[in-house]
Amino acid sequence: MPLTKTIGLYLHVPFCHARCGYCDFVTFTGKEERIDEYVNDLCAEIALYGRQSPETHIEIPTIFFGGGTPSLLDPTHLRVILDSVRKHFSLVPGAEITLEANPESVTREKADGWRMAGVNRISLGLQAFDDALLKKMDRLHDVRQFVEAYGGVRTAGFTNVSVDLIYGFAEQTLDDWQKTLKETVRLQPEHLSLYALKIEEHTPFAARGYKINDDHEAEMYEWARGYLKSEGYDHYEISNFSRPGKECRHNLIYWRQEDYLGLGVGAVGCVEGLRWENHKNLNDYHRDIAKGVLPRISTETLDAKTRRFERLMLGLRLRGGLQWEEDNPEWLAQRASLASRGLLEEIKPGLWRIPESAVAVTNQILLPFLP
Repeated sequence: MPLTKTIGLYLHVPFCHARCGYCDFVTFTGKEERIDEYVNDLCAEIALYGRQSPETHIEIPTIFFGGGTPSLLDPTHLRVILDSVRKHFSLVPGAEITLEANPESVTREKADGWRMAGVNRISLGLQAFDDALLKKMDRLHDVRQFVEAYGGVRTAGFTNVSVDLIYGFAEQTLDDWQKTLKETVRLQPEHLSLYALKIEEHTPFAARGYKINDDHEAEMYEWARGYLKSEGYDHYEISNFSRPGKECRHNLIYWRQEDYLGLGVGAVGCVEGLRWENHKNLNDYHRDIAKGVLPRISTETLDAKTRRFERLMLGLRLRGGLQWEEDNPEWLAQRASLASRGLLEEIKPGLWRIPESAVAVTNQILLPFLP
């Protein structure tokens, strides 16, 4: 009898019409003519994994199409990819299948096709309810296009919609941020992801010398937490809020340190402590797929210390807490010290979390546990 493993599936779609000022993901502009080739390669990579362990039955409970701009894919592309997943793995009944979408690439016809192909969750990248700020971010859509895209996916029958927002821009006042959240909540999405602006190396914002005001970001974050709670959203993870029962099941796999396959250019996966990263170049990725070999640029077997720290780092992001049985004297002392200062709390025997009052300084709280 074959061994059964439950593994989440991330599929990276690296194509974009333009690069946003803050983006440091693996993306390519002006290469949309390679989408057909890439979809074929992605299906071939799915087949490679399916053939790699014929003695193992792999069940897929979640699929996440991330990018890039996955909404550049036609419904036929998604149908081909999902058919390949079904052929080589076992797709769990009721599996969550998420597609990230940028508003300017959403049409009602496409949304109908995505839903018919099997997608049941849409993550729309709004970022700000402010045309001037969207332009400064290098976003291609305006507020009107977002509202039309949101209406289009709703009319197509999607009942699980998430909206991404970014806060902390120098030009963005607290009033601006409050307007963005209030206007977004007025549309009643099931899920919201709120990301503090970060200036990563090699991004357009970094080249422009863009700066961040940490106090400004903290003020926006604290207001958002209180407001969304009053509007009935559960704060289930540091940056994520949802209606009850509408948490992103795929992202919970990461935060619970469960196994996931990462496929596509630049994708990262981790299964049973083996973490890998795929080629970040389309040509290198295509070459390896054509040879019938896994298109990895690096692999790493995580040692026990690293696994332990990452479990802590990811699990403490969850507002529901982390089951944390500890026998390391050094870590026990650190935990006790943090608890005495109100930076950690035990909400049930063995179940620990960062208190509401300290969520904004999570990274600093984790520093003493670094391996």
